[in-house]
Amino acid sequence: MRNSAYEWKARFDKDFAVGHNEESEKYKKDIDNEPRSGSTLETTASDYSKFLPAVLRNQLISETAYKELFSPQIRLKSFTQFYEGSNIMTDKYDHLNLSYGLGWGYLETPYGKGVFKEGHGNGFQHYSILFPEAAKGIMILANSDNAEGIFKELLEVAIKDIYTPWEWGNYIPYNKN
Repeated sequence: MRNSAYEWKARFDKDFAVGHNEESEKYKKDIDNEPRSGSTLETTASDYSKFLPAVLRNQLISETAYKELFSPQIRLKSFTQFYEGSNIMTDKYDHLNLSYGLGWGYLETPYGKGVFKEGHGNGFQHYSILFPEAAKGIMILANSDNAEGIFKELLEVAIKDIYTPWEWGNYIPYNKN
């Protein structure tokens, strides 16, 4: 992963994506973040597509660390991850054992466990989910504030993932009307 870092590198100046708001207007590229959490990761689709299969196949860390990382640590009971619904408690996702592991989301499905990473910021929205036991997953990277509106359909069509709790993630299907 030669084109990834938690802080902006001068070598990125010639090749980067620009985020767009809901009206398709460009955001100014933010290059002055201090390195901190995954939210400051600068990466390419090529690099991230190397990382995810290595996670899927457990090629990066010990078996003990892998099990700890991808085990439920905190049970999620909120109706949504953010906004008003984050203060409403529900049992709606109990059948999935929706939880957070150590830095990754976790759920249980007929495909076996699913582990996911998601995020969004000004002009960028992404979601990746891996089903290690079924040896499948998907990476969705987008540079638009409108992208989350197509995540539900992409997951269903591309990998038959009808288990991702799209309402919890606020992936409200796009409706152009």
